Amino acid sequence: MLRLRPAYAAVPLFIATCLAAVLSACGGGGGGGSGGGGNTTPPVTSPALNFTPATVTASVTAGTSQTLSVAAAVVRPGDFSNATAIFALLTDTTGVILPSAQVVRDSDTQYHATLQTAPTLAAGNYKGSFSVKLCRDNACASQFPGSPMSLPYDITVVPAGQTTLTAVPTMPLTASVQSGGAAPASVTVAITSGGRSWTASNGGASWLKLSATSGSGDGSLTVSYDASGLAQGDYSSTLTIASDTQNVVLPVALTVLPPGLVLGSSSVTFNAVNGAPVPSQIISLDTDNKISTGFTAASNAAWLTVSPTSGATPATTILSVDPTVGKLTSGSYSGAVTLTASNQTARTLPVTLNLTPAKLQTSVASLAFGGPYGRDFSSSQSLTLNLNTSTNSWPWQLDTLPSWLGANVTGGSVNQAGTTLTFKALPANTGLGANSAMVTATGKVNGDSVTTQLLFSINKDAHKLLPSEVAVPLISVPGWSRLTRTITVADNYGSFGGMSATSDQSWLVVAVSGNKLTLTADPSQLTDDSLNTATITVTASDNDVTALERIRVSLWRGAAKPAAATTAALPYTNLVADPLRPYVYAHNGGAYIDIYNVYTGRKEGTLTGFSSSLGDMAVTPNGDSLYVVDINNSRVTIVNLATRSISAQLPLAVAGTSNTRIRLIRPNGVELLLLSDGQVYLTLDTKRLNDLPLSGGGVMAISADGKRLVQQSETSSIKHTSVNLDYATFGGGTLFAAKVNAASHASPGTQGQDVAISADATRIYSAASAPKSCAIMNTSDLGILGYMAIGDAAPNNIKVSIDGRIFCGGATRSGNSDIYMYDSAGSKILQQYKLSTTGKQLLPRQMVLSGEGWVLSAITDDGTVTFLAIGP
Repeated sequence: MLRLRPAYAAVPLFIATCLAAVLSACGGGGGGGSGGGGNTTPPVTSPALNFTPATVTASVTAGTSQTLSVAAAVVRPGDFSNATAIFALLTDTTGVILPSAQVVRDSDTQYHATLQTAPTLAAGNYKGSFSVKLCRDNACASQFPGSPMSLPYDITVVPAGQTTLTAVPTMPLTASVQSGGAAPASVTVAITSGGRSWTASNGGASWLKLSATSGSGDGSLTVSYDASGLAQGDYSSTLTIASDTQNVVLPVALTVLPPGLVLGSSSVTFNAVNGAPVPSQIISLDTDNKISTGFTAASNAAWLTVSPTSGATPATTILSVDPTVGKLTSGSYSGAVTLTASNQTARTLPVTLNLTPAKLQTSVASLAFGGPYGRDFSSSQSLTLNLNTSTNSWPWQLDTLPSWLGANVTGGSVNQAGTTLTFKALPANTGLGANSAMVTATGKVNGDSVTTQLLFSINKDAHKLLPSEVAVPLISVPGWSRLTRTITVADNYGSFGGMSATSDQSWLVVAVSGNKLTLTADPSQLTDDSLNTATITVTASDNDVTALERIRVSLWRGAAKPAAATTAALPYTNLVADPLRPYVYAHNGGAYIDIYNVYTGRKEGTLTGFSSSLGDMAVTPNGDSLYVVDINNSRVTIVNLATRSISAQLPLAVAGTSNTRIRLIRPNGVELLLLSDGQVYLTLDTKRLNDLPLSGGGVMAISADGKRLVQQSETSSIKHTSVNLDYATFGGGTLFAAKVNAASHASPGTQGQDVAISADATRIYSAASAPKSCAIMNTSDLGILGYMAIGDAAPNNIKVSIDGRIFCGGATRSGNSDIYMYDSAGSKILQQYKLSTTGKQLLPRQMVLSGEGWVLSAITDDGTVTFLAIGP
């Protein structure tokens, strides 16, 4: 607010820091005059302010004060553009007005001054000029151009009691209207004339409408504004009320403004994932008076566009953002769109862009190769890499992969739909054991680098070729002959890459066809009644195969066909067969073990050096060594069968007894010693491994591939335990033993005696004292599939030959047969045998088959060992 004070009073126009902006928006016409004051007077120019009316006039009753109005406008706004403060000084040397003058802003271009006459004026006529100064400081040491100015006045003061003419509007006669808009509100002017007649005139302004132009006595008239047809700008006039010699002149001002812009939103915010499509936003644009006007639109940020950039209201503008311009990093960005309409102040629309980082993700966080045993490398593994940027694709790249891993792609482009990455292990490029590597995938999204990590791991076991048999017995006797065998060789990685094989003996040749070896012996080079051995060495074509398997081959050339049955001269209690040679090993619990040739029935030698209490025996699958439980010394003694001498003593963690059963097994080509109480030892270095999940004791059977163990308890309530076995060389050597099933079964009978398993490990054969039949069971669930009856004998032995024939033996003191040979299905009896004389019976678990399955050896309870010629 601008306040004008008389005589030596100078006050700020509004607030000093705002006044320059207020006055610089003003405009108007002239006025003139001069006045004193101030130390610095600017050069003489036209007045800075234009006053309407040019002369302040009034009729006032003595003793009263009357309010007078004067319109004021700035002539040259540029004069004030650099001003930090503007002060106005009004000088009245006659005391005509009170020191409460003020200026009120009506519009950017129009102001009015309000003055009050002094109530102390005596009756008379007062004429003169007020001096108005516009100063740069409170002391008016420096003035603006066009200052000072004169404001003439002509005021008549009538004696008290004499009626004066007054005209007082209810509000200032200043108004503004937007072009084409609704008319401003009307103003009522109250007239007091003391009974005299009066007239009213609008100063010739057609836009100023009066409800009455004359009247008598006290009354009122209404002032209204009609801006129809007026151009934008400022208009001024006067309302003059006259009666006799008195008149009242009221200034009137009207400002016609351009139409105002109206936006559909005061601000716009975009929230988006950086790199994803960002939906545009639509903003409506119109004028407040709904009159069409032209406009232009412009953005101040490269990432922000507006369309269209020009047009006419009403209209809509489309705002779009593109973070690829300048490759924005994630964060918050501010911009603006400036909208300008013809002849009016521009509007600014703030725009905010909030970008959050995109997420690079994978369908799985890790991939493991080699499987739990470190041998499964045949298949690739895939995962999906995706970026949550909808249909927009962005480049990505993998870090350097470890040497043991290959990928179909290591870079490309990706979006929300994802891309498939396929990885394949390259085990030849890593050592044995477990290895892992963290690989980072990096995506480039505008200015962001987004990453995700993938953990790759590999287990690698030794790569091996595993023959289906490591001990191959061949026979040549009159009437019986087996001089050729075909062996299948498997790759434990499942990726057989070829092989070669050699024999170290001229009488044995080996032919290779794919993954099969055909062994052929020529006995013509050999002498009668001789046992000959050879070694087949298999070499893989794949350089990654580190372990070479050796196959032991024996050929017994006999001078005569074996007798139907022969017996050993000495009594024995325990018997085991050699899988390679036509030998059995027998002891009576003493300190020696005798060796018998099953084809001749002759004792071939004796093993000595043991303690006086021997237990269960087992021979390694390749026939290299004999293991025997040394009950008195809590150990297992190992005999080298090639030299027939003790090669090692293996201390047991838990001492063995007469009920301890042992078996030797080669899962994944690694030889292990198993004890019926669950103890496991690595025969290579006698290292003890984790115990097997067995049920505490009983006879055991091993599948031909060495991967399935079945244990049958030797108690009245029979329990079978089935365990899958495997061994891997990583982790310092790991035995995998997973129990398949364990349950008590009433159906196989009571008092378990012996158990066997088929070559393909699909069937289990159980011998129990009752009922008088050997049971056939399913390996998967231990369910009963059938029975093999053996007369009145109580089953206590069960064996399966390499050709699938099943031998069920039992204890009987009658003269009936005690051994029954069934076909491989267990449905047909092929032959029956009687071992002993009446009153003698077969001992439990003391029936064995020679390696080729053509001679059966067994012990009866009188200690007699009988060799039965079974034949092909």
